[in-house]
Amino acid sequence: MTSAGLKTIEGRIVEVRNGVRKISRSFTYGYMSLRVLVGFEYYSVLVSTSKLNKYGFIPKVGQWIRAEGRLSNSQDDFYDASLSHITSLEHIEPPKN
Repeated sequence: MTSAGLKTIEGRIVEVRNGVRKISRSFTYGYMSLRVLVGFEYYSVLVSTSKLNKYGFIPKVGQWIRAEGRLSNSQDDFYDASLSHITSLEHIEPPKN
């Protein structure tokens, strides 16, 4: 599903990593990198830790999520496609098989 440069994915979180990037001497940007399995493909979803309260849950391995953001395709087979500038992130129930 794509509109205005945004893509929505639904999948299961298989890895969560925390990170910090220093923007300036006085400002540090915290983020979480979620590796999400969607079908047979992996996506990296980059989430600002300052927005976790807005989303209403803390992402954990095994949870199913729906995320919408700007897609950057992988340049080669070593990296996953990534979703950044997240506009929505929600916890969903796993699909019934």
